[in-house]
Amino acid sequence: MFKELINFSIYEYDFNKFDDNWDNLRDLMKRQQIDGIELLVNFEEVPERIPADIVSSVHLPSFMGWYRLWEDQNFRIPEEIPEESVKYFYGGYSREEVVSNFCESITYASVLEPEYGVFHAAYTEIGTAFQKIQPYSDREILKGTAEFLNEVASSFPGGEPPFDIYIENLWYPGLTFLDPEAASDFTGMLEFKNWKLLLDTGHLMNATGSSVEEERSIEAVLDLLGRLDEETIDSIAGIHLHLSTSGDYLEKIEEPENYRNMTLDEKYAHIYELLKNVDQHRPFSSERCREIVNFISPDFVTHELPGMTAEEIESRIAQQVNSLRKT
Repeated sequence: MFKELINFSIYEYDFNKFDDNWDNLRDLMKRQQIDGIELLVNFEEVPERIPADIVSSVHLPSFMGWYRLWEDQNFRIPEEIPEESVKYFYGGYSREEVVSNFCESITYASVLEPEYGVFHAAYTEIGTAFQKIQPYSDREILKGTAEFLNEVASSFPGGEPPFDIYIENLWYPGLTFLDPEAASDFTGMLEFKNWKLLLDTGHLMNATGSSVEEERSIEAVLDLLGRLDEETIDSIAGIHLHLSTSGDYLEKIEEPENYRNMTLDEKYAHIYELLKNVDQHRPFSSERCREIVNFISPDFVTHELPGMTAEEIESRIAQQVNSLRKT
């Protein structure tokens, strides 16, 4: 039987939703029969105020522009990126820094003794976020991801990170699960043992570009999963469970007018709106979401359902939990 988790973060905006009182979060978890949290961390030490006993896993930082540094030694970080933000956009200033910064994040998170840490195997940048055709292919990003994670793993004693790295799919180039052979070839390039794959249902729906209705989106996910080889399916140990039916929006995406001449803050505001509209993180209402979970037989299912208030978060979790647990 799988453990059920909810997402949370180290940031004040999540603390504030629960009045900075962990008992409020514990009470929600008890009411909804949730086993733990998947905690979003960053490149700094984990705040001492976070009780390790409710943390089952961590979501490691995402720095989606990293591949440019990895692939092109002559690439230079755009001047518009402030120094304090470089690691959050690119992971660092060089291949070596990307590896060392990510290793440091893993080391900081290890004090919580998580069962796994999530890593996004994907690429895009501020300048390419709105492009329907990205500059790199899934296979190029996956090859770079395998090289990167192999270097990260080799930096730790025994050549293994202190907890399993769960590699998550996105709809940007990288691990999309749209190409079964690419996914299989990617896992064959990993040279360490402490890894698994993580299926994000909403991200897979986004990757199809045609998800507009819940039941058909579930069918599409099941069809795509059915095309993966058995070894790849067996490697999927976690699921981020949520619904995204943004196909109509994806079809109409265009780069905002005068985007190239905007300030970084203006660009980021547009990207935030883009991601919010594409990646909807809605709760399932159909009990057929259980078919996805049953197909994978994961160890962990995370109800990745953010909200503006504690009440909204619990309402969304309750809806999906009810759909998932129907018999």
